Amino acid sequence: MKFEKVFNPSDASVKELRDLLVTFNLPRFETDKIEEFAIFIKDDEKQLIGGISGEIFGQWLNIDYLVIDENYRNQQLGIKLLTQAEDLAREKNCSHVFLTTFGFQGKDYYPKFGYEEIFVRKNYPITGTEHFFTKNLCNDKHK
Repeated sequence: MKFEKVFNPSDASVKELRDLLVTFNLPRFETDKIEEFAIFIKDDEKQLIGGISGEIFGQWLNIDYLVIDENYRNQQLGIKLLTQAEDLAREKNCSHVFLTTFGFQGKDYYPKFGYEEIFVRKNYPITGTEHFFTKNLCNDKHK
């Protein structure tokens, strides 16, 4: 047996490690269905200007990324993406949404749309904060 310390490991190596964990975990969950999703916004020239992506696992829609190019902000594109993702979650029988954001990003944005902050990681990565949010789609008043 040999321990190998690697900085900046390849995507393939990390995927192999993740797959090892998934192989162990999946049989122990109530479902083994994980479905990735993405909704992209493109301009008239078909250039990517924003989008949202994540995965659906059981009754949860997990948002990994929601981003709008700075040149296209303040046009309600973020809430349109969020609404479409929530609609997708309902179509897939999800009852909850989970996402994280940093203090300089959307910590004040998501509560406007019914998201509840459940945890704050302080001093991350050094002096900032990371905010964890959920939304119960069954009690959603923002439909």
